[in-house]
Amino acid sequence: MEAPPTSSPRQKMSFIGGSQPLWKAFWVLYVLGSLSFTAISVVIIKLLSASHALLQASHILNLRTETTLVLAVTTIVVVYIMYFLFCSISIWRCSINTMKKYWALLAKFIISINFAWISWKAFFAFGSLVMYFSNQ
Repeated sequence: MEAPPTSSPRQKMSFIGGSQPLWKAFWVLYVLGSLSFTAISVVIIKLLSASHALLQASHILNLRTETTLVLAVTTIVVVYIMYFLFCSISIWRCSINTMKKYWALLAKFIISINFAWISWKAFFAFGSLVMYFSNQ
């Protein structure tokens, strides 16, 4: 006689596995998480640009100050894109966990539109970075 398969608490709490309610994935991860990430990023960039930490990092890396700031912002953007992909996959998979199917469709639509917008912006931002670094 086999024991019934049990899922670990980690699997039950998994957003990426699609086991959380849609409202949690959308409102907690996507909305609150993105707003928090943006606020923290703005504070970090403001502190870096107004403090001596940027000058020290530029001196250590032997780069111009604006190049170091561009690298810091690029790092933040890459981390945000990874977080956005995590949120998008989580919402897509958690969309089955709602009573009203139109909420699932609306969440997928919002994610799709945002994904298209971020892809378009990333394409032009990447081109700008290439031009910036090619002129160095």
